[in-house]
Amino acid sequence: MSDTARPASIFNDVLGPVMTGPSSSHTAGPTRIGKAVRELVGEDILRATIAFKEDGAYPATYKGQRTDMGFVGGLLGFGPEDEQLIDALNIAPERGRDYRFTSEPLDHPHPNAARITATGVSGRTQTFLTVSTGGGMFEICEIDGHPVCIRGDFYEMTAQCPDPSRQEELQAQAEAIGARLTATDGPDGLFIHLSSEAPFSPSLLKLAGAMDTEGECRVSLMDRILPVGGRFQYDMPFMDASGAQKVARSEGLDAAELAIRYETAASGASRDEIMERMKEIIRFMRASAETGLRGGLPKTGYMDPVAADMAVNAQQTRLADLGVMNRGMLIATAVMECNSTGGIVVAAPTAGSCGTLPAAVLSVAESMGLSADKQAEAMLAAGLVGVFIAHQATFAAETCACQAEIGSSTAMAAAAVSQLLGGSTEQSFAAAGLALQNVMGLICDPIGGLVELPCVNRNSMAASNAVVSANMVLCGFDPVIPLDEVIIAMRETGKLLPSELRCTTRGGLCITPTSLAIQDKLNRPA
Repeated sequence: MSDTARPASIFNDVLGPVMTGPSSSHTAGPTRIGKAVRELVGEDILRATIAFKEDGAYPATYKGQRTDMGFVGGLLGFGPEDEQLIDALNIAPERGRDYRFTSEPLDHPHPNAARITATGVSGRTQTFLTVSTGGGMFEICEIDGHPVCIRGDFYEMTAQCPDPSRQEELQAQAEAIGARLTATDGPDGLFIHLSSEAPFSPSLLKLAGAMDTEGECRVSLMDRILPVGGRFQYDMPFMDASGAQKVARSEGLDAAELAIRYETAASGASRDEIMERMKEIIRFMRASAETGLRGGLPKTGYMDPVAADMAVNAQQTRLADLGVMNRGMLIATAVMECNSTGGIVVAAPTAGSCGTLPAAVLSVAESMGLSADKQAEAMLAAGLVGVFIAHQATFAAETCACQAEIGSSTAMAAAAVSQLLGGSTEQSFAAAGLALQNVMGLICDPIGGLVELPCVNRNSMAASNAVVSANMVLCGFDPVIPLDEVIIAMRETGKLLPSELRCTTRGGLCITPTSLAIQDKLNRPA
């Protein structure tokens, strides 16, 4: 498989990043973009202008979903999980940094496109065309007008060289370490781009440093940003649910073992490494739930956090018997409130849907007294469904609405619950497809542009839907449509939805009188 069809990684693309809330595509993605830009400029960023695509998703939501915090924090050198990120907008002026936001027409189809013009402390200026592609993933598409594809999974080097003879020296060094080199001509000379699976060799770095110091080339370097590194060639056992089921039938594997087989091929990690990484993900999920249930979270938007009060009321109020989902409802609310107030959560697969999987998996596992290994296996089954969605559709609400976020999370959670209950691969995939069917066409309409309503309550709904879907399939219900076909139908449905219903705050609940009044209040000066 070539790098033009890179397989999604469970830990890069699906269950992650571990991040500061509230949005994976509008907070974590911009943070990673800003950090990548800082590394490529090669020094502290003194000034920057971040120009959003004027008819995209950023202009209406960048304050409420803390996109400004993300870009600024990244330009300061913070990652999505950095505890300083939450205070980035105050830190920047304290350090004498001038970062500004505007909007302009951008010739890029993605609604999360932004052009960044960054000037370092030495006066060095570069321009980057960037996209936050969903779930905390990103792409740098151009540097100073030259096309590139930088996604954070490789070590990167660029060199702007008026003298084309330097290409041969860099080419020889690149070939010695298995790096890839591309070169394009431009009005300011030759633009060379190297990507490497491993850190660049000392000899290559010495050559590049000498070229930059002597003024022959302007060299930029970027370390790998994503937790799982990329490869130039892959030998994947399957890429979709249909292919996975064939392997399962021939080798008798459940969804968790298929996920381990897949992630080993994608990353080279061992079974033990994959299990330990997933257990760490679960620890972060549980910690975010505990944070929300302890109470004391600040009011950062228009809603008071209520999960802690709900937990007390649940013990004192007559409620319908929903079994594990009365506990799941509290977990989903707590995680989402942790997220919306800027706490540390796990995008699963997005921050706007980060409460679904913890709610479904932790509540069911707790009720059954299941081990950490069993919980990790359930999350792996969920991650496997997530990679099928990543390959065939998207997690981005800006392109496919809330069905891509909540829909993906409920499908993943349904597979996880089936795995917890001892379901087969076929049953896990059927449960995932059924859960996604149930929310087909769900719009994205965050009131006030914040990840509060209806995001918080939809996570509880998604967790309940996942448990019901798994139970229905295990009882013998046949959802008829194969999972791959449901995923593709979700993608095509997203294309049919108008932009007003895809995270632009121009439709759905966002245009109700109450919502407009909330928006007006949020826009008033403090």
